[in-house]
Amino acid sequence: MKKMVVSFLVAVMALGASGVVSAAADTKPITVKVDGNLVNFPDAQPFIDAKSNRTLVPVRFVSEALGAKVEWKEDIQTVEINKNGRPISLKIGEKVAIVSGRKVAFDQSAIIKNSRTYVPLRFVSEALQSKVDWKVNERTVLITTLEKVVAFGKNTPVNESNSIFQEFHRSLEIKDGVITGKVPKAPSKDYEVSVSFHYNEGLVKAPEVVTDGNSFSRKLSEIDVMGIFIYDRRGKGKTLAFYSYRSLPNLSPVKVGD
Repeated sequence: MKKMVVSFLVAVMALGASGVVSAAADTKPITVKVDGNLVNFPDAQPFIDAKSNRTLVPVRFVSEALGAKVEWKEDIQTVEINKNGRPISLKIGEKVAIVSGRKVAFDQSAIIKNSRTYVPLRFVSEALQSKVDWKVNERTVLITTLEKVVAFGKNTPVNESNSIFQEFHRSLEIKDGVITGKVPKAPSKDYEVSVSFHYNEGLVKAPEVVTDGNSFSRKLSEIDVMGIFIYDRRGKGKTLAFYSYRSLPNLSPVKVGD
């Protein structure tokens, strides 16, 4: 039963994930905003790759808008980005980057087009500790820098009386681009309490479930949807609370099914 409930939780969270909707056939230009400010691309425009369905942008303009420095190394076909001592290295044609000395896999390599180096926008932005949202109807990418965001669940009231959920929500903290919290201990073996994380598309990272009694710490920029599921196994079973956090760093949850 426990495995079935966990599988159900991950599946529903996946359906709630925002993702990036294909719009390759749309000819409307793509716009990019960083903290509400429009990024100017003077001679090379963002585009959606038809094969990967990922938005690619000229590396220099978006990286500098995020406060990073960019260096192109022609001899090794590598672009190096650095923000506040956090280095990122992407080699043309490869789907593995080096972020602060650690290998990170993603699903769209950097490319050269019309003598410009293009990189996957979501991956680079998230590696620079920023949150990315794709507004498909407007064909606009909204990037929010997370370094200065501080938020606490205890300061964000919610309309839910379940005490287990309230304990979880009050434990949530966001600081320095990281969200931390603790999954409350189930009252007895008759209850299932678990928290799931569905990560952003482009990261080669499977959905994850954290069980009751465990603390967690996750990079906010990597999370697409986080959710909590509280279930009473007795009798025919009953869902006591099921909420998702779809707009992090906003800590206002949405009841699943609404």
